[in-house]
Amino acid sequence: MLEKIKAWLAVQYDYLRRGHALRLGEISLVRTMHFTNLLSRLRRAERELARNATILPAREDYARDGDGSGGKRSVVFLHHAYYNYLYLAAALRKRGWDAMCINIDDPDGPDQKYFHGEDLSLFDADPQKCQANLDQFFDAIAPRFRMVHFYGRGRMSFFPSFFDRTPRYDTLPSDFLRLRQLGVKIGYSVCGCLDGVAQSSVHKWSGGACDRCVWQTVPNICSDVGNLAWGHKLHMVADLIATEGFPALDWQATEKAYREPLTTALDPELWRPDLVVPEKYKLNRAPGELIVYHAVGNIETRARGGRNIKGTDAVLAAIERLKAEGFNVRIEFVTNVPSKDVRFIQVQADVIIDQLNYGRYGATAREALMLGKPTICYINKEEPTGAERLESIETCPLVSANEDTVYTQLKDLLQDAELRRAVGEASRAFAIKWHSADACAERFEIVYDRLMQGLPPEGGKAAPHSML
Repeated sequence: MLEKIKAWLAVQYDYLRRGHALRLGEISLVRTMHFTNLLSRLRRAERELARNATILPAREDYARDGDGSGGKRSVVFLHHAYYNYLYLAAALRKRGWDAMCINIDDPDGPDQKYFHGEDLSLFDADPQKCQANLDQFFDAIAPRFRMVHFYGRGRMSFFPSFFDRTPRYDTLPSDFLRLRQLGVKIGYSVCGCLDGVAQSSVHKWSGGACDRCVWQTVPNICSDVGNLAWGHKLHMVADLIATEGFPALDWQATEKAYREPLTTALDPELWRPDLVVPEKYKLNRAPGELIVYHAVGNIETRARGGRNIKGTDAVLAAIERLKAEGFNVRIEFVTNVPSKDVRFIQVQADVIIDQLNYGRYGATAREALMLGKPTICYINKEEPTGAERLESIETCPLVSANEDTVYTQLKDLLQDAELRRAVGEASRAFAIKWHSADACAERFEIVYDRLMQGLPPEGGKAAPHSML
């Protein structure tokens, strides 16, 4: 019995350490540093609300029916989520929605190579004109749209002045609060493992993947306190958190989470297996040569000091070992190629390798799956106790390998053309089911209708415990 009590106390202490509240009947215990931070955020919120107090029209004044403006379901996708929102909005319009992908960033910014455009850009190099664009569009949202779905940690606003600038994540998003008061639903898509999840939680679940990540020792980007602060803010404001297949950890494990793929939409025609490759992207291939594609975006910041979450060193070592054994194989390493163009390189590869450490898949793997390419990516199907295992993860045809096993898995694929073909066909079918824009739009519509009825989104049950 004593051991059971000790184990229970250890779990409760871990919750307290990471910002959870420990409930004992009508009493809640919380660490002083977290309580002080919460009080500070509440006081700041009260001051901001007082400064921004406005007489808001009643919901009925907009004269909208139950399905939104003009009887249509309606949503604004705010900020770039790579290209996913652009294709999801287009697919929703095919279903009769009023849906738009909106961007406010400089089209000449450093991250534009990852984007495919937008339905409307509100950016203007003249700050006054840009502000006028933002003000005008924001005023038009509530009469027209019933939902705003956004992307980007710390970017919970149409207005950059309301973006978070510190890992406290305590800036009050006055515009989003106004929209909520008018009945507009707020949705969000997570950007990765650190989005509302403590670093220590990821480290424990993944078996130490954080030790291979450059952000482990950069608390302004990734830390227990900062990650959980953002998750808490999300939970207070958002109605939907699309966690896109990530494990049910911390704030990605509440009743507001939709856990299967929802907004990671690709256009199957853009990423089709029979792409015609422009001359400038045609790879030189020796007779019988096999090409392995591997890529790291922004490698200058994401790989240094011996840390690389994608496991690039292990990939290169495996290739060299296979060459030494007589395999006619070479690596095609890619970084900082525009997203719209990199598919022309991917489609020429015989095998694609994504990440070998974290345990779930991201943009490169989704693109490779849609192109029908056999793809190696480390997949950890485990979930916290009590959380539902996800169908998309259980059935994913990615060939799982870590840094220790990538050589064996790659060798098996390279020496068996029939295996590569079979895995490629399964990959395309999986991508159509889970990541085609039309399939995502169908699921999004179901979730939207549930939200409008005051119901939780569902889509993969989380663990029985939560951050609340």
